[in-house]
Amino acid sequence: MQPTPASGLRLRRFAWWGLVLVGCLYLAIGWWPWRPWPDNRVQWRQDGPGLVFHPPSLAWLPPLPPEVLAAAPGGVWIEFELVASPQAVPTLQQILTLHDGRLPAKLAVCQWKSDLLLWIPAPGAPRGIREIGTTLADGRPHLVTLVLGESETRIYVDGVLRRRSTEFRVDPGAWRGQWVLGDAPEGKRGWLGELRSLGVGRGARTAESIVERHREWERREAEGWGPSAGMAAFFALSEGRGRMAGGRAPGVWLELPRVYEVPHKQPLAGTSDWSQIWRRDARDTSVNVLGFLPVGVLAWLACGGCRLGIRWVGVFCFGALLSLTIEVGQIWLPERVSSVIDLACNGLGSLLGGGVGAVATWLGGGIRSR
Repeated sequence: MQPTPASGLRLRRFAWWGLVLVGCLYLAIGWWPWRPWPDNRVQWRQDGPGLVFHPPSLAWLPPLPPEVLAAAPGGVWIEFELVASPQAVPTLQQILTLHDGRLPAKLAVCQWKSDLLLWIPAPGAPRGIREIGTTLADGRPHLVTLVLGESETRIYVDGVLRRRSTEFRVDPGAWRGQWVLGDAPEGKRGWLGELRSLGVGRGARTAESIVERHREWERREAEGWGPSAGMAAFFALSEGRGRMAGGRAPGVWLELPRVYEVPHKQPLAGTSDWSQIWRRDARDTSVNVLGFLPVGVLAWLACGGCRLGIRWVGVFCFGALLSLTIEVGQIWLPERVSSVIDLACNGLGSLLGGGVGAVATWLGGGIRSR
């Protein structure tokens, strides 16, 4: 028994209404929550100095004046006390970033699952970045010292050398950039944890001085905690309230904006490195492909009266137009990231859905003809 023209028309009408409903649903999901000016959720600790970051939240420090962090033999070192979330987070979270207005950032300190990672751009590397790291996220406070020298980089945790690399060297121009804490400059890498102090110094840093500094940190309850020799800027984060945290250098302030607003919003951001995409957002990539299968199926059925080539064009255009509308709207939503990768995955999902619709139509026609 062959399908009648009337039944085919009803099926196409049903598919068109389905496309409208699915489109409205996906727009609502893609733009949720609709908050162009969300509250910044960084908070002061209640039981001691420090800041608590809970996405979406960030703090930022303007570029340090040249006289504060001038070039010096031995490079620059960064010291911070943090409590990283012990949960094995499935996506990358950025704790501290040096951002000069371009991406990728000159230096990023991140949490990946239970590891603390340092990233720098490296055009010759397989994924365009170079990284070193160590296991850290156990829910306990740690004192981390990054010695970013001219010839090597060292990572100390609680006075103990964890990693050393002669290939990982930060561009000296990075120190002229803005410091972003608690999230990536482009957003969507929000960190869950506590930052209890932050210091930046210049010049050589010996292993002995780092061990002694850790001893001071362990005795902080009795003797207090403050800047050390060679430190150009130090934030004790002891204010306990307000939207500003003062540093050691005059006129250097860490700002906690009332509204969460990322400093580098990218329209249709993306990368061509699929291994990096999968590592960072494996779940999002899968959801974006599978989520648009229904769009492809419905678009295939809605174009049932058209020729084969037109049907495939219609399937792709429906999926791409819906995805583009979602991604363009996300440009004005700080909590969402407008991504060309999402656009490509949605288009792929629509085509796969069209394939599912084609197979189902062929099987359905074969069954009816028996």
